[in-house]
Amino acid sequence: MIIDRVGLYPELAEYISPHLTQSDLRQCVRVSKDWHAVFIRHLWETFSDNASSDWFKLLERAVKEKSTGGQDIEWFKDVYRRHAGYIRYLEVCHPLIIHVCFANAFQLPPIPSAPSPRSVDPATSLITRLKSFTIKLHSFNMDEYLCNQPLDPNITSTQKLPYPTEAILAEACWRLALCNPRLESFDCTKFRNLQLRIAEHPSALPSITTLTMELPHGRVPRIPSNVITLNSSLLRKETFDPKDSPGVINDTLKELYVKDEVRTVAHIKSLLIQLPALRYLRLRRVHLKEDDEAPPVREGDTWTSDLKVLLCGLYERKSPELVKIFPWMPNLVEFHHSYVSSPFTAALAKHCPLLEVVRVTYKGCRYTPRNIFDSVHDRVSILLTSCTRLRILDLQYETIDARRIAEKPWVCLDLEMFRCGFVGLPYIHKRNEQEVTNIKERDEDARTKGLPEPEKTPVEAGLLEAAEAAKSMRRSVLQQISVLTSLKHLTLSRDLKIGRGLFTRRKTSLSVYRSERDGRMYFRYNDVLPDTLHLRLDTGLEQLASLNKLELLGFESMDHRMGEAEIEWIARTFPELKEIRGLAVHTQVGAEREPKIDALREMMLSLRPDIVHGASFTGYERQVLA
Repeated sequence: MIIDRVGLYPELAEYISPHLTQSDLRQCVRVSKDWHAVFIRHLWETFSDNASSDWFKLLERAVKEKSTGGQDIEWFKDVYRRHAGYIRYLEVCHPLIIHVCFANAFQLPPIPSAPSPRSVDPATSLITRLKSFTIKLHSFNMDEYLCNQPLDPNITSTQKLPYPTEAILAEACWRLALCNPRLESFDCTKFRNLQLRIAEHPSALPSITTLTMELPHGRVPRIPSNVITLNSSLLRKETFDPKDSPGVINDTLKELYVKDEVRTVAHIKSLLIQLPALRYLRLRRVHLKEDDEAPPVREGDTWTSDLKVLLCGLYERKSPELVKIFPWMPNLVEFHHSYVSSPFTAALAKHCPLLEVVRVTYKGCRYTPRNIFDSVHDRVSILLTSCTRLRILDLQYETIDARRIAEKPWVCLDLEMFRCGFVGLPYIHKRNEQEVTNIKERDEDARTKGLPEPEKTPVEAGLLEAAEAAKSMRRSVLQQISVLTSLKHLTLSRDLKIGRGLFTRRKTSLSVYRSERDGRMYFRYNDVLPDTLHLRLDTGLEQLASLNKLELLGFESMDHRMGEAEIEWIARTFPELKEIRGLAVHTQVGAEREPKIDALREMMLSLRPDIVHGASFTGYERQVLA
C-alpha cells in the first residue's frame, strides 16, 4: 500500500525526503522501479565522492585500470551524465565528475584571465542547479588523474604537463561556478589561484552568500560584496604581523568563522576593524600569548565594534588575555566559550551591558569531581547581579556560593534558562539529623500532654540552632530564585558522574563498590554532596510556585531530600512542566537502583504521565563502557 502511494503521489517523497539520510535514500531507490523514479533525484541532490568512501576507492581503481582496457570507468561516466542535473550540493574529491559533466573542463593551456559570467555558456555544463560547491581536491590527486587523461594530443601520458595542475583545476572549478547562477555557498580552501580570481572579479559571483577560503597573512582579502558569511583559516606558512599594512575594509560581511589558531589580541582587533558590520565572530582555537599586550589606546580613541555574538574555543585550558577584547564590544549580546574564569565574568559584567546569553561548553576531559572541603569559586553571581538583560545562563559545572546570595539582589528578571549549582550551604550529619528529629518529637509529645518542654542540653540546643540556620539559608536561596518568573529551564546542579577514574579505562577500587543489597558491583557516583539545596516544603520549596512557565527542572547531583509531599506539590504546581532530570537515576551507566528514588519516580509518573524523566548524558557513558 505504501509503495503504491509513493509511486502515485510523488508529493509524498517531497515531504519525506528532507527527513531521510543519504543511506535511507539509497535504500529507497532499491525498493522498486516506482520508488527509484521518485527518490533518485532526491538522492542525487547531495553528492560527495568523499575520499574515505567506497565510491572513491572504486573510482580510483577504475581510473587506474582504464589504460588496461577496463570498462568500469565508462560506467561511472554514464552515471554522472544521467544524474548531474539533479545535483544541488556538490563536494568534489575526485576530478572525474568535473571532467565528464563540463565540456573542455581541463583545457590546455588554462586561460590566464578570469572569464566573466557572460563569457561562459551554461550549455557546456551538465551541472547548473548548484546551491553549494565544495572543492576538496589536492594537486597530487590531479597529477595522478591527468597522467591517464588525453587532455592534449601533443602531450603523452608519460610526459610532465607544462602547466601547473592547480591552475588547470582552478580554471575548471571557476568556470563551473560561473555556470551556476543560483550558487550560494562556495568552498575553495587550499586553492590560492581560485581565491585570487574571486578577489580580482568580486562581481562575477553575485549569488554567493557564504564563502570558505584562507586569510592571507591573517587578514580578510577583497571578497564579493554579496558575501555575508566567511569561513576561513589562516595560511599555515603565513602569520599575522601588526606592522603590515591593514587589509581592505568590508562593510557587508556579517559573520566570520576562523578555524585556525588566533595568537594575539591585536589580530582580533585587526579583524574587527576590517569588518565594521560584523555581528557574529567564531574563533575555533584561541591560543593567546601570556605576555600579549593589547594595542595601545590613544587619547580620545572611542573605537568599538558592533559585534553581537562571540564564540571562542581554547587551544589550552586558560587564556586570560582574552578579557582585553571585551572593552571593544559594548553591544555584545551572546558569549559562548569553552572555559570561564572570574576575570571573564567580571569583564562581561563591566563592559557588556546588553549581554543576554552566556553559555560555556565543557569537554568531559576537563571534569573533576567536587570535594566537600574545596573552596567555592563563585564566578556566576556577578552576572546575576549586573546583567539586567540576561536571558540564558548556561554554566553547567560552575557553582554559586549560596552563603553570599543575600549580599546583593539579582537583576536579571527576564532569565529563561538557568543552569548552575548552589553549594556551600550549611548542613548537619545524617545521624545528627535523626537526633534533631527525636528532640522535636519529644518536645511535641510534651506539648500534646500539656507538659513543659524538657530542658535541652547545650549539645541539643546547638544542633537545633544549626538545623534551623541550614533551613533558613536554603529558604533565602529559593526565595531569590522565585523572583525569576520567566524561567523555563531550571537546573540546580551538574549532571551525575563517577569519580576521578571516570575517563580512564582502568577500573580502580575507588570507582566501583559492592552493593550490600545484592552483592553486585556498581560504579560509584560521588557527586551528591550534602552542602546543596534541599527541595523540601519545610525549606521553602513552595516559594517556587511563582515559576508558572517552568518546563524543565533538573537536580541530578543534588541532595534534594524530596518525599511524597514534594512530588505531589510539583505535579500540582507546574502545569507546563515537561521534563525532570534527577529521578531517572536508574538510567545512569552501572548505577545501583535506589528503591526510594524509584518509588518517587513511579509516583510522579502516576500523577503526571506527560512528564519525561531524562538525564543529562554528555557522552561520558561511552568512555566508561569502553
